[in-house]
Amino acid sequence: MTVYFISGQAADEKLFENLRLPPHINIGHVHWIEPLKHETLIDYCNRLSQQIDTSDDFVLIGVSLGGIVAVELNKILHPKQTIIISSIATMHELGPVLKFIRFFRIHKIVPAGLYKWHTPILNWYFGAKNKREKELLRFYSRSTTKNYMNWAVNEILNWKNEQRPPNLFQIHGTKDRIFPYKRTHADVLIKDGTHLIVHNHADEISKILIERLNSIPS
Repeated sequence: MTVYFISGQAADEKLFENLRLPPHINIGHVHWIEPLKHETLIDYCNRLSQQIDTSDDFVLIGVSLGGIVAVELNKILHPKQTIIISSIATMHELGPVLKFIRFFRIHKIVPAGLYKWHTPILNWYFGAKNKREKELLRFYSRSTTKNYMNWAVNEILNWKNEQRPPNLFQIHGTKDRIFPYKRTHADVLIKDGTHLIVHNHADEISKILIERLNSIPS
């Protein structure tokens, strides 16, 4: 069985660097690609799906936007299980702040370059707790394109999925400022966990993942 990790918006496999899984579990990473002009999330996920080998059993694990993408890929590829971390399972779990931004279309008038600024507010919002996490946020915000950031923000705010997949397992932090945990239906809550629990609560997340993966029938 192979576990495919899908990182958060603009991030890469370094987001998972602190996780520790048994050596018998094969690990793959789905890498972000540049969105095409006017590309829908569904079409984008169809292109991403080409990175996944479906000839053997596999599991999807997505963080933040990667969790949203994992839910959409779940419809296309039918994995053994889909696990989302610091993410939402349906459009109804979107928090009031993001709904406010969507309703007034604030994201449409914000200059594209603003999404690429790395500030102390960004660290606070994401819950970056140490130097390494702040470095990662700085790297991710500066290395991605304006086109990708505009597309990603719009797709998160306007996601239309209404049904929670039956094979979904959801892990969430109680101090997540981006997706407030009280709006979710998380299977496991990480006390005092921020949006970056996959990095700064990696030991706890690793144990949960190992237990969950071991429970999946072969």
